[in-house]
Amino acid sequence: MPISHYAFRALSLEEQLPIIWQQGDFLAQRFEEEDCINLYHLGTFFVEVYYDPQANCVHRTRTFTSRECLMDYTAYVKLDDLGL
Repeated sequence: MPISHYAFRALSLEEQLPIIWQQGDFLAQRFEEEDCINLYHLGTFFVEVYYDPQANCVHRTRTFTSRECLMDYTAYVKLDDLGL
């Protein structure tokens, strides 16, 4: 059974990452300052995974349900093609 948005947000980063890797569908990647940000879809919500390539570590996630937050990815993905 997929995890709910609120249940996911209540988890620590260390608990979130295995769920993202196992249940998430990778959608796109973008860059912001020093971070590489990977976007995943987990059924009813989206997760951005912030990775610092210089430190070689994931340092945070950001979740959202609004399609408006996907606007940063329009250069990389045609959102209509995703069926979201």
